Amino acid sequence: MAYDPNFPPDHQALAAAPWRDQFNGLKALIDAQQATIDSQQSQIGSMNSSIAELQDAVNALQGNA
Repeated sequence: MAYDPNFPPDHQALAAAPWRDQFNGLKALIDAQQATIDSQQSQIGSMNSSIAELQDAVNALQGNA
């Protein structure tokens, strides 16, 4: 079950299964967010490496190497 921002309904008795579904839905959202962050960190690392290589090339062309 996906996270339901309207849960729990007002004036209803508590039951474990809907709460468990709610927490599992929140965990799925958090896990998906972490996967996105990990992917972006990898992309940033690759871009930083490319920038360093380009900076070395610029320095070599300018005679600063």
